[in-house]
Amino acid sequence: MSESIALIVGGSGAAGQSAIEAFHEFSKETGKTYKIIATTSGEGEVTGADETIHSITLEESNSAIENIQKALSGKGNVDILIYTPARGNLGYPVSETPDEDIIATAKFCLDPMVELEKALSPKITIGYSAYYYLPHLLTFYGSLAFIKKKMEEWALQKPDSRKIIRAGTFFSQSVRGITLILQRLAKSSPHPDLQNLIQEQKASGKKFGDFFIDYIQDRENSSFKKNFPNVPYRITEPRDLKNALIKILKGEKSPIVSLVGDWVWTEDKLPEMPDYLKAR
Repeated sequence: MSESIALIVGGSGAAGQSAIEAFHEFSKETGKTYKIIATTSGEGEVTGADETIHSITLEESNSAIENIQKALSGKGNVDILIYTPARGNLGYPVSETPDEDIIATAKFCLDPMVELEKALSPKITIGYSAYYYLPHLLTFYGSLAFIKKKMEEWALQKPDSRKIIRAGTFFSQSVRGITLILQRLAKSSPHPDLQNLIQEQKASGKKFGDFFIDYIQDRENSSFKKNFPNVPYRITEPRDLKNALIKILKGEKSPIVSLVGDWVWTEDKLPEMPDYLKAR
């Protein structure tokens, strides 16, 4: 059996852990083994990884990339690069995103992935996207919408070696963070769409966190259910991301694997979106 290196940047989060599980499951099924090396910003070991690269702070992307390269020195070639980090300015309509927010978000969510691909020359690089172009996310997704779009454009340039897993909302530290930020900002936001969101929440009688998850599920269901009339909607779970990665490891040709719960499909072009999102 051959062994290949899989590098997972951001191995401790929900997406990173789903990727680690995917490699283990794929190896059991096929006999193809991977040495899993995962990065973390902390000092603890990443669960499920064979090796952990500690103290990788992507806020300082140049030094982070250098430290990753040093840690990989002498270990062989990286065959698969998984990049999971997602953090950016949000809590305002995508249409009102300032250029400086796009630049700042790219430095954490996009630029390091692009630079690592150049430095390591993996056979496949995989990033994670979202349904940034749908009306309910356009309300508050801010700079992240532009970065997710840019990631997908990047993948479409070289579909044989670049892949995107575009996933529905799933429970994670990132989603909890978004919920807290949105709750705080929406109360004082001048934007009508966000004010309407708060009014809906108050009318529901639910706490904001519970309301927000229900709101997302309702919007996802209404957006895609017509394409899957015989399969009931359910919220996305980390195991769905795992299965999407296994699909890619098995040779999926399309650059984008999209999923919402049990609904899975592939795409080879960008979806329809507002002109202001296409322009930058």
